[in-house]
Amino acid sequence: KKNKDPESEKEFDKAVQIYPKYSTAWFQLGLLKEKQNDIDGARKDYAQALAADPKFLNPYHQLAGISMKEKNWQEVNDTTKRLISLDPVDYPDAYFYNAVANYYLKNIDEAEKSAREAQKLDAAANRMPQVNQLLGAILAEKQDYAGAAEQIRKYLTFLKPGEEADKMK
Repeated sequence: KKNKDPESEKEFDKAVQIYPKYSTAWFQLGLLKEKQNDIDGARKDYAQALAADPKFLNPYHQLAGISMKEKNWQEVNDTTKRLISLDPVDYPDAYFYNAVANYYLKNIDEAEKSAREAQKLDAAANRMPQVNQLLGAILAEKQDYAGAAEQIRKYLTFLKPGEEADKMK
């Protein structure tokens, strides 16, 4: 909390040396390495956290985010499926990531199912307007142009005027 990352890393390293199944310490080491752009190191630490506790949700969430950035769609799909199976309510972004992965993997029906679930779980907060954009693309792929246009219109309500809004229009 005091942003003393080197000291934190040393303490977490000591903790996992003493107790190798300390999943939270492994997870924190992964976060520190991810912050330092040591993605391979972060992956290893998240894997250690999951080996210690396969039901610990946070490492799955981080791994899905890393895989999204790398556009490793199969890995995103696999990781988000596991996260969703463990907690189908608290991670609407996991459904979004899963929808994106399935869209690129050409599993259009699965992509639509996940996008709609993300939309449902995020309805109150509207933190992920890009779900509407994705669902619009999915519906266009399925030749449901009226549904696609409705989703794009909804997405436009969240955009500020500018290049992205003009592109969507």
